[in-house]
Amino acid sequence: MIEISSNALSILYPDGTSAVFDAAELSARIARSCHDAGTADAWIADDIALSVEFALQKHLQQSGRKSIPLAEIESCVVSILEDAGYADAAEKFLSGGRPRGEMGKITQADVHGFLLSKLQLDPEEADAVAVKVISAMHAIKAEKCSIRLILELARHFRETAAENRAAMRPVRSGKAAPPPGEIAARLPDPLRRYMDEGILTLRSGSKLFESVRLDVDFQTLMKDLPFAPPVTELLLAPRLMECAEAADSVRRAAEECCGNPELPLIVTLLHAKEFVRSRMLCEEEDSVTRCARSLSDYFCSMLRKRPFKIFCR
Repeated sequence: MIEISSNALSILYPDGTSAVFDAAELSARIARSCHDAGTADAWIADDIALSVEFALQKHLQQSGRKSIPLAEIESCVVSILEDAGYADAAEKFLSGGRPRGEMGKITQADVHGFLLSKLQLDPEEADAVAVKVISAMHAIKAEKCSIRLILELARHFRETAAENRAAMRPVRSGKAAPPPGEIAARLPDPLRRYMDEGILTLRSGSKLFESVRLDVDFQTLMKDLPFAPPVTELLLAPRLMECAEAADSVRRAAEECCGNPELPLIVTLLHAKEFVRSRMLCEEEDSVTRCARSLSDYFCSMLRKRPFKIFCR
C-alpha cells in the first residue's frame, strides 16, 4: 500500500537529533509493545498511530511549529493506550530503547552552524539556543565539547523554552460515524448509486480514532470505460469529478449524522495500482507507484475537503 502525505512533521529525539515523523514506524512500535504485553488486539496500533498523527498536526498547526519532542508523542500514545484499557502495552511502549548520540567534537565557533544543520530549528530559535550552549561551554571553560553533550545542552535549553507551550493531547471526536445504510439514505438519488454499486464504501472509525473512512474502488468506478488503453487522467476526469461529488456528499452526511464537522477524512483508493497497470499501461513498479500516486492526488484535488490521509493500493 502507498501512503500519500505532504506533511513534513519532525520528531525531536532525547539526544537532540531530529527525524521526519513516520506513522508506519510508530504503528510498528505500538504493535510490538502490544505483542510483548500479550495483547491480541493488533488492530489498535494503526488507529493509535493515526490518532497521534492527527493530534500532532492539529497541535503544530496551532503553534506554527514543525517539530515536537518525542516525549510528547510518547505521552500521547500512553494516554490513548491507558484510556483504552491497555496499561500493560503502555508500560512496554515506554520501556523501548531511545536513540543514542553521536561521537565527535564541536568548537564554540561552530555551535550555531551545527545546531542549525543538525536540528530543525527556526533561525531565531537556533540563535537563542546557540547563545545558551556557548555560555554553558564558557562556564565549564571548554573550547570544544562532544557532539552528544552539545546536543544534550541544546535539547535542554530548547525544552526549557518549550515548557510554557501547551502540550499535545489526543484529539477526541464526538459520536462515531453512523452506519453506511443511514448515510446512503441521506444521499441524492443520482449519487446514491455510488454506494449501492460498491464504488464508494464507508467504513466506521474505531473509538481510538473516530473518522470518516471512505474507500473508492477504481475498477468498479471505471468499469466499461469506453476508451482503449492507454488512458490519461484527462479522459478519466468526468468520472472522477462525479465520484468526487458523491464522496463529498457521503462525507457531509456522515458529519451531519454525528454532529461533528471536524472528523478527519481518510480516503483509500482500492485497486488503483491494478488499474494503472491494465488501463494506463504502466509496467515498472516505480512507474506504477508514481502513476497511482498521481491519479489519487488528482482525484483528491477534486474533493471539497482535503483528506487527512490518503492510501493507494
